[in-house]
Amino acid sequence: MISLGVAIVICGAAIRFGDKPARRVGVIMLTGWLASLIVFRNSPRFTDTGLMLIDGLTAALFVWVSLSSRRLWTVVVSAFQLLAVASHLATIIDHRVTINTYMLSLAVWSHGILAVLAFAVWRHWREQRRVANEDGPS
Repeated sequence: MISLGVAIVICGAAIRFGDKPARRVGVIMLTGWLASLIVFRNSPRFTDTGLMLIDGLTAALFVWVSLSSRRLWTVVVSAFQLLAVASHLATIIDHRVTINTYMLSLAVWSHGILAVLAFAVWRHWREQRRVANEDGPS
């Protein structure tokens, strides 16, 4: 639940203070995270196919944002999400991959996405402040 709180804060900041790609990624990330909470089933042996479908759709949407915005950070977000989908597939293909490794990899990639999104929002906010200071009264 701490991770969900961090995601809400970062995605909320992206929606409130970010540029258009950051707002889109924030909405997609929050929607995917909340949908994941609904479909998640805690199986000690098998990968969660519902979660894999949500992550696959999220990856496709992140790629769409990346192609439409042409910002480097969106490519990194898309890559992290595609690695999460690859983690799902690795667990399905090779049963030697443990569920704990699978869950840890999903957490690593999602936290990476949040870190990149937070950095992108901070850069946009800083750029907006710089422009406002240049245009302000002299």
